[in-house]
Amino acid sequence: MINIDAAFIADMRRFNRFYTNILGLLDRHVLDSGHSFTEARVIIEIGMIEPCIANTLVDSLKIDRSYMSRIIAKLCKEGFLVKENSSVDNRTNLIRLTPKGKAFYRQLDERSDEQIIKLVQGLSEEEIKELHTSMVFIQNKLEKLERIQHDSI
Repeated sequence: MINIDAAFIADMRRFNRFYTNILGLLDRHVLDSGHSFTEARVIIEIGMIEPCIANTLVDSLKIDRSYMSRIIAKLCKEGFLVKENSSVDNRTNLIRLTPKGKAFYRQLDERSDEQIIKLVQGLSEEEIKELHTSMVFIQNKLEKLERIQHDSI
């Protein structure tokens, strides 16, 4: 096992706290939506891949199945989602956004874009490019690591 410097760990944890705070992810209602971060992420994920099944959401968002079930039930009750039987497999429910859910998805998407624009507003074009390059670099490294770890299981 590799020896990881304590300063690296502290810096990474500090960055995670910093970025979480900047995006307001700990606010009770993310993006002034009236919904939790997890509920908003479920709506966004469904909006990007609908129709989908709960297992796909559990895998992509890495959320406990029972917690996902409660979120889906809540969002269905609020009129954002609808579940329908799959024509391929009667044991499977397809999850789709309702018109209300699609409007909410577009609202979350727009607010997320606005949040990022506001975040980088004081940077020069060159600084924005540097930030983007750094973010893509970090994501690629961590995704590669995740694939390696997943393949070794």
